[in-house]
Amino acid sequence: MHLKICTKDLALIGIYATLYAMLVVVLGGFSYGPIQVRIADALLAAVPLLGLPGVLGHTLGVFIANIFSPAGLIDLLNTIPSFAMSFVVYYVYKRTKNDYTVIGTCISYSVVLGVTVGWMLSYLYALPLLLTIAYVAIGNVIASVLIGWPLFKLLKKTGVFQKVV
Repeated sequence: MHLKICTKDLALIGIYATLYAMLVVVLGGFSYGPIQVRIADALLAAVPLLGLPGVLGHTLGVFIANIFSPAGLIDLLNTIPSFAMSFVVYYVYKRTKNDYTVIGTCISYSVVLGVTVGWMLSYLYALPLLLTIAYVAIGNVIASVLIGWPLFKLLKKTGVFQKVV
């Protein structure tokens, strides 16, 4: 597979990553900890419209945001499932062109991150594992589906990315 990245793609990656990281850090009280709603994860729903630059921007944004995590540098490991699942969100939509797959894949993202982040937080803070997984997954669904889905529909309807991507 040959990955060709042009200047426009680099700009999209940088803008997405900056916006994601900024939202996480500025809204830090909501973004970190056992009970969290990372409002920045609403941007995940834009990944299918941005393509691979969206996947890479999401991954870089998560990495930068997690540098500031109160959990410490161990939180950087959560960049890996974030990358894998943001790629799934992009790829499934690309293959199906079905808007509703965005909801399903964002829920899948939430479950996977619920498990990985929940496990880490449970381990670090000696909290009940299943409860921590549930809190993280529910918070992620709130951001990526309840906020992200309307964002996806709005961006698709306005065609803003058709001019850019």
